[in-house]
Amino acid sequence: MTTTDDPKTHPTTAGAGGRTLIAAESTGLESGALGPWGVFAQGLAAAAPSVALAVVPFSLFVAAGKGAAWAAVIGLSIVVLVAITISFQAKRTVSSGSLGTYTGNGLGPGFAFAAGFSLLFGYIGFATTGTLGGVLYLDAFLESIGLGSQAVWFRLLLVLVVVGVAVYLPYRGVSLAAKYELAFELLAIASILVIIVASYIGYGFHIDWEQWNAQHLGSSATFIAAVTAVGSYAGFESVASLGAEAKDAHRNIARSLLRVVLLIGALYIFATYPQILHFGEIDGDKAVLPQLASSVGVAWVNQIVSGAVAIAFIVFVTAVTTAASRSLFTFAHEGALPQVFTKVHPTYKTPWAGVVFVGILALAFSITATFSSAGRLVFDVYGGYVANWGFLVSYLLVVIATPIWLRKIGALTPQRLAVAVAAAIGLGYVIVSNFYPVPEFPFNILPFVFGAILLAGLSWYWYLKRTRPEVANRIGTIQSVSPEEQQRWIDAGVTS
Repeated sequence: MTTTDDPKTHPTTAGAGGRTLIAAESTGLESGALGPWGVFAQGLAAAAPSVALAVVPFSLFVAAGKGAAWAAVIGLSIVVLVAITISFQAKRTVSSGSLGTYTGNGLGPGFAFAAGFSLLFGYIGFATTGTLGGVLYLDAFLESIGLGSQAVWFRLLLVLVVVGVAVYLPYRGVSLAAKYELAFELLAIASILVIIVASYIGYGFHIDWEQWNAQHLGSSATFIAAVTAVGSYAGFESVASLGAEAKDAHRNIARSLLRVVLLIGALYIFATYPQILHFGEIDGDKAVLPQLASSVGVAWVNQIVSGAVAIAFIVFVTAVTTAASRSLFTFAHEGALPQVFTKVHPTYKTPWAGVVFVGILALAFSITATFSSAGRLVFDVYGGYVANWGFLVSYLLVVIATPIWLRKIGALTPQRLAVAVAAAIGLGYVIVSNFYPVPEFPFNILPFVFGAILLAGLSWYWYLKRTRPEVANRIGTIQSVSPEEQQRWIDAGVTS
C-alpha cells in the first residue's frame, strides 16, 4: 500500500528535534512555476469569495439580525490571527504538505497526519460539493437564457463539463490554472459588486448606526453568526501547498496568506453592510442576489452574475483540486499513501494521478447526488458542512503547534505566543459553538460523521506506526527551510 520512496535519494537538511528534512523542490514538481500573483490566485480561488458573497451575508443576517456586520468583523479577526500564525512558519519553511507539515513541526508526525488528513478531506469534500454548486448555477444560467433542460442526460452532461474543466486545468499546469482562477474569480466579484454598489447608492449617503451599535457585541447571536463567517474563509490556506512550486516561496506564501484573508474580509464587510439594509424585503427561499438586484434597480446584471458565479464555482473546484493533489502527493512521497500519487507529468510537472483521483471522486459524488431523491442541493449543503470540519481541525492543530515549534528553534516571542493563543481561543469558540447550543438534525450529528472519518484515517497511521515506524516518523518531513533560517539555526545551536 505504501511507497518505497527513499529520503536518501533527495537533498536533505537537519531539522529541529533531530528530524531529517527532505527538500520540497526535489520531489519533481515544477519549481518556480508561480510568482506572487499566481500564489495569491490559488488562495483567492480556493476561498471562493464570489460564491460566499452570494450566500454568507444573508446567513449572517438570519443568525444575528443587524449584528451581522459585527459577526463579519469577528470572523475576519479570528481568521487574520490564524493566517498570521501560519505565516510565522511559512516565512521560515515551505512545503507541498501545507498545514500538515507545519503541525508536525510542533506536535510530531502523528498530529501531522491528523492535520494533513483533515485538510485533505476538506479539499476533496469541497471539490465534490463545489462540483454540485457549479452544476446548479450553470444549470440555472442556461435555463435563464433558454438553453436549460430537466432531462437526466443534460444534468449528467453538466457534471462532466464541470469536472472535466476542473481537472484539465490543474492537470495541464499550476501556472495555467492560476491564471484562469484569478481572471474568472475577479470577473465574478466585479459583477456582484455592481449589485452591492447599487445597494449603497439606493440607501443614500448616510450611515446605519444601528448595525455598528456596540450592544451587538454583547449578544450571543452575533458570535454564533461568526461561526459561519469563519467557515467562509476555508481554502485561503491552500497557498501553503505551493511550497515546491512558488518563486521566492518563503516570502510569497507568507504574504499571500494574509493578503488573501484581508481582501476577502474587506469584501465580506463591504458587501454585508448594504445587504442588511435591504434584507427585510428578501424571500429566504429564493436566491438572494437576484432579489437584491431587483430591489435596487439593477436586475439587468442578474444573468451576468449567474454566469459568472457558475464559472467561479468551476475555478473553485480547480483550486481545491490543486491543493488536494499536493496533499496526496506529499503523503505518498513520505510513504503514507500508495506510490501512484507520487507520479508527476513528464511535461507539465503536475501530480496528475492525484488530480485525476480527486476528479473521479467528484464525478462519482455528483452523479450519485444527481440520481438521489434527496436532491443535489441537500448533498451540497450537508457535504460542505462536513468538509468544513476538516479545515477547522487542521487550523486548530496548526495554531497549537506553531508556538511549540517556534520555541524549539528559539524564535518564540511574547507577541507571537499571544497571536497563536488568541487564534486557538477563537477557533475553540467556533468549534464549541457547533455543539452548544445543540443544533437541529442533521447538523447535530454531522460533526460526528467527520469524527468517524478522521478516526478511520488515523487508524491507518496507527497501523503504519506499528508495522512501519520509519514511514510513520517520516510524515511531515518534506519541507524546505530558507537559507537564512538554516544559518540562524546553526548560529543559535538548534542544528549543527
